Amino acid sequence: MALIEHAALIAHLPIFQSLEEGDIEKIAHFSGVKQYQKGDVLFYEKDSKDAVYYIIDGSVKFYKVDRFENEIFLYKLFSKSLIFNVSKLIDSFFISCYANAEFLENSTVLSIQSAPFREMIYTNHRLMTKILEESFKMIQQMQCIISRDVVFDGTAKVAHMLINDLETFNALKKHEIAYMLHIQPETLSRILNKLTRNGVIEIDKNNVVILNAQELKDIYE
Repeated sequence: MALIEHAALIAHLPIFQSLEEGDIEKIAHFSGVKQYQKGDVLFYEKDSKDAVYYIIDGSVKFYKVDRFENEIFLYKLFSKSLIFNVSKLIDSFFISCYANAEFLENSTVLSIQSAPFREMIYTNHRLMTKILEESFKMIQQMQCIISRDVVFDGTAKVAHMLINDLETFNALKKHEIAYMLHIQPETLSRILNKLTRNGVIEIDKNNVVILNAQELKDIYE
């Protein structure tokens, strides 16, 4: 991709739309775009990650592997999301807690070298503001993970996903949903049957239709 075309692509990404043309050109010089296929790994937990990634199109799941080689789902990110390690952007942070990242579908990703990007963040107020917004989104994501895995029981996990991510819920198979929610497939089936009997949801051609959103929210709020 020619530099001019690359800069034009960057300029249209939401996170960079407030930047000046000169700033866009700088980023274009130390970044690149790559296509990934479903199942490709963006990075493993122990890889040296000297780049910041922006998902232009697609989705990525993050997971860890325990000492018994069991895969533990953490969360996922969709298009228009920034993937970065805070320790690569702010010198004062030295604790790195990361995970493996794998693509859930064919995706397009912008890869940005972290060192020059970090220098830009320190000197560019607009860019700093955008990075802070992304950081707040990440904090909110982590808070949801804590609530889901520590506080919520199985029914609350299912109710929360139905309210906040119904499209994904209906797109996945039962065992995939159970994997994401850290429950057994049999448990998921029992919860869905109970919610159906209580008139909270109905199943139409294997898709969940919410009949009483407030009752679902009451389960986990």
